Amino acid sequence: MAINLYGPPTAGPSSQIDGTGLDKAAISQNKSAASSTVPQEDTTAFSSTATAVDTLTQAALQTVPTRQQKVESLKEAVNGAQYQLDAAKIAASLASSDL
Repeated sequence: MAINLYGPPTAGPSSQIDGTGLDKAAISQNKSAASSTVPQEDTTAFSSTATAVDTLTQAALQTVPTRQQKVESLKEAVNGAQYQLDAAKIAASLASSDL
């Protein structure tokens, strides 16, 4: 079966497609394969890894006190219009980055 991105599918020499665009041979093959397989049920297993992931997540979400203090002081400086940008540092960072 050929796939046409701009129109309906076209049948190749080995496919028979009905008016709905479905390949009848593939559908019947899938039905026979599905009926011959043994149904499987979903299972779940828990391990100690979940506890380790939870611990790491909690540690990552905690803020470092010194960083929080720096963030607060920067917020105050920006809100009070006292924070000055250093054009030379900005230019150096842009020049060294992979933009």
